[in-house]
Amino acid sequence: LHGLPGRTGYSASKYAMTGFLETLRIENLKKGLHVMIACPGFTASNVRFSALTANGSQQGETPRDESKMMTAAQVARIIAGGVRHRKRLCLMEAEGRATHFVKKFAPAFLDRMFYLVMSREPDSPLK
Repeated sequence: LHGLPGRTGYSASKYAMTGFLETLRIENLKKGLHVMIACPGFTASNVRFSALTANGSQQGETPRDESKMMTAAQVARIIAGGVRHRKRLCLMEAEGRATHFVKKFAPAFLDRMFYLVMSREPDSPLK
């Protein structure tokens, strides 16, 4: 999990969910409750029609190439497999796994890389 520049509200909600799920796991440690944190990458969906831009207008079109994104069905299959294998953390893409690894050893480098990638999106507020 790493914050996405230009997607502050989205990132905040994901950090909140992670904290909630980690706490739920710990509180139920002796009860056998399985809690998995699922981390899909960018996923092709219609959420962009509800997403708002920095000025509060509807985003409408995604600035990303959806043909390169996971589908909701792919995400669901991976989550189901993670539940079957009782994983604690389900990182679904190579980028997510690399981010998780690099963040431990070179967090400042990772910040710069995320900024660079997100600043290249059309209409990025980081330009």
